Amino acid sequence: MSDPRRWYGSVVLALLVAGGLAFVAAGRAWVTAAIGDGEGPGASFELTGSDVAPAAGALGVVIVAAALAVLASGGWFRRVIGLVVVLVSGGGAWATFTDPGDAIDRTVAESVTFSTGEPVASDGTIWPWVALAAFGVAAVLGAMVARYGVAWPTMGRRYEAPGTGPSDEAAAPEQTEADLWKSLDHGIDPTDPDGAR
Repeated sequence: MSDPRRWYGSVVLALLVAGGLAFVAAGRAWVTAAIGDGEGPGASFELTGSDVAPAAGALGVVIVAAALAVLASGGWFRRVIGLVVVLVSGGGAWATFTDPGDAIDRTVAESVTFSTGEPVASDGTIWPWVALAAFGVAAVLGAMVARYGVAWPTMGRRYEAPGTGPSDEAAAPEQTEADLWKSLDHGIDPTDPDGAR
């Protein structure tokens, strides 16, 4: 990568999208199941990502927050953020596919206790794979932040909180009353910012 600075905007934007996609995927139906004896109407229900992997949505939000933190920070702190994103993304992928079948079976079994029939069908959806892909992409982007984030530009001083940047007094020392009179003696207007004669 010849100039890592040119990847700054793309990486941050992609990190926002990946975190948002993981959050959205966690709220979608990951499996649908039908309960009944196969002859009657029975009952059906859906399990969302929050049911199967409760941490997935929250970790997606953390990734979005980390992307915003990259914009507001600089230097070594970006490396810390990048490493956090890698860890969070790994945790999200682990939470997404750690024994999801057991979680699904357990939830189906709990639902069956309120029904007279047995589950006759359960179908998975694409959303668990979307969440896994989002966490995988976020992990790669987090590694890029940790590696190249130090070289990326930071926000200008105008966005800093008062008192955090170099003081204006150090840049332009305050003039005393005697200095103002000396300026007038030399034909310089002290109220003119350009110091015109």
